[in-house]
Amino acid sequence: MSDLPLLPGFCLSHPQEKPRPLRQSLGWKKGVPLVREHDPPPLPLADEHDLERHERLLQFGVRRRLPSPPKFLPEWALLDKKVLRFRGYFSERVPETGQVCCVRPVVICYYLLDDAISVTEPRTPNSGLDQGRLLSRQRVPHPDGGFWHWTHLNLGTTLNLYGRRYVICDCDPFTKEYLLSEGTELGSSLPLPFDPYNLLRQSRAETPSRASDLRPHSAPAQPSAHRGHILKFDVLVEEGDEGAMAAVLLYRPETLTVELRLPAHLHLPEIKRFSPVLLRPVKVPLRDSGMGAFVDIGEEGKAGEWLLPHHLIPPATVTIFGRRVLVMGCDATTQRFLLQHHGAGNIPSMRVVDTSKPDESGSSGKTQSDVVPRERPRRGLLDSDDATVLRFSAKLDSPGDEDGDRCFILSYHVVDATMELKERPRPGGLGGRLLSRSQVPKPKAGRDGHKTRWGYDFYTLDDLCIGSTIDIWGRQYLITGADRHVYNYTRQHEDKVSPQLLSSLLNFFGGETEAGEVDK
Repeated sequence: MSDLPLLPGFCLSHPQEKPRPLRQSLGWKKGVPLVREHDPPPLPLADEHDLERHERLLQFGVRRRLPSPPKFLPEWALLDKKVLRFRGYFSERVPETGQVCCVRPVVICYYLLDDAISVTEPRTPNSGLDQGRLLSRQRVPHPDGGFWHWTHLNLGTTLNLYGRRYVICDCDPFTKEYLLSEGTELGSSLPLPFDPYNLLRQSRAETPSRASDLRPHSAPAQPSAHRGHILKFDVLVEEGDEGAMAAVLLYRPETLTVELRLPAHLHLPEIKRFSPVLLRPVKVPLRDSGMGAFVDIGEEGKAGEWLLPHHLIPPATVTIFGRRVLVMGCDATTQRFLLQHHGAGNIPSMRVVDTSKPDESGSSGKTQSDVVPRERPRRGLLDSDDATVLRFSAKLDSPGDEDGDRCFILSYHVVDATMELKERPRPGGLGGRLLSRSQVPKPKAGRDGHKTRWGYDFYTLDDLCIGSTIDIWGRQYLITGADRHVYNYTRQHEDKVSPQLLSSLLNFFGGETEAGEVDK
């Protein structure tokens, strides 16, 4: 039967009938026949919850809710942030003013939580007093024993806090409401008394003729009418037997000081090494004894003892710390000043120096000698000479043998005639740069014949001949060789170099092509 297909007519059971199994009600347990009871059908989960709820209501009945007692607040939570605020004052005597007293208003705060008291004085601008918190929050002992309590505080009461007596004048609305709710009879408010010390200070401030006691004794009684004025003069400063040097004299009428500076039209690229200031602003005595180093310029004297503007009216000759100075001219502002205050007319003007170049545009180049700016070379712009560097080899020209093995490389920049000196590393020596790129001045012979001074004449390419000696800031260097590039450059620019330099290079590179070149 199991092999027959499931077709109508081949099945013994009806296909629409559902199986109705019956649970076995008979069984055995420990050798005893028993009849099993049929379990009731399970209830849904929601019906089970409802049944349990109704069973509790039928068993215990409905629960009656009693009214909850009032919420309990401890004292520290009830009195937290509750402060009694009083306004009052205390008075103290001002020293060095006789019997004048100073009335200082204060704010007294009483904290109900811990019975603490704090005293604060409002800050007053420019009062000169140490204001702010006078008494930090703390419990203050009472003179009669115990501590101060809020029952001791009332309007018109005097508080003795650590020896200082405070008078209570008024309080805020919360403090009034709290004291009245506690059965305290409030006194009448008191007005804050006026401060006689503030009235005294105001009367002094309003006095127009009062002079400040803090003013230094050397300060002028009133601002000078010449404040900010600077007089400019064109001068020549004597330099002994060697002639004179051009300079600019700046005179300040407000302080009666004299300053000497080099004129800006001088080409000084080594300005970092040479200071343009010859004499810093200082008062100059009118009668100079010629011993400028021993003149006491710190003492204050009468106006007639110092060099004044009318002594510098061009043309004039004055002596400044032992050197004669010839005043030749001044600028337009100085001319107007001398004409207005000293009645001097027909005063020569300052020299005008022409610093223009053929390739410059946008400026006339004519300006006064103390205003002309220094020329700044522009390197690397459309000019092949800007990047031209000529290298020479050198050694120390000293009689000792300890420096005989030291070799130097001297680099010459054609664009601005500056030189740079480096030492090649050697065993036992570090080497490195000895002279940064700058113009090197030639030494000048002093009066004693020794080369102790340097002028404004600088070394150029014509001075770097093979075998020549140059003095670089007191040390003698002997030029021993050059690069092939130096020879090629001099052959291309024979019209710009001296015949001595060209002949020395021809002799040096005469036979061998690479002989004597500086190692790269």
